[in-house]
Amino acid sequence: MIICKQPRIGGVVPCHNDSTFLYTDPPSAIGAWIALEECTPQNGCLSFLPGSHRLSRTSTRFVRAPNGGTTFVDVPGVEPNTENWDEMEGWKEAPCPPGTLVLIHGSVLHKSPPNPSDKSRLIYTFHMIEGGKGVKYDERNWLQPTKEMPFPALF
Repeated sequence: MIICKQPRIGGVVPCHNDSTFLYTDPPSAIGAWIALEECTPQNGCLSFLPGSHRLSRTSTRFVRAPNGGTTFVDVPGVEPNTENWDEMEGWKEAPCPPGTLVLIHGSVLHKSPPNPSDKSRLIYTFHMIEGGKGVKYDERNWLQPTKEMPFPALF
């Protein structure tokens, strides 16, 4: 997907991890984030909380709602996160030039601020999951493959 963070109107992307949206057991999501333009602190570059893949746990998931649409639900047996990750110290900005590929582990917390600058910040992103034996893609995930539109294998 192309994400267009337009000048002066590109909003905040709140703190999250990608496993919330692409849940597998065991966790296997990886995001590929490619800068199409220069990404700077001024135009809303990514920020990461180093080591958060070891600290955070996926305690909520984004799933299909029983009556249609989507919703967030708690993960059974996982104590909810009560930490305010957004306010923690140690966030690192990740400015990068066009063409940079950033790989994001599914459990790493990341976010981006608004874009108050005069320059856009365009990126292309897609996500990958394990598809082999021993990895279960949950049937409640919001995104589901079909016979007509299966998930493409990368190798």
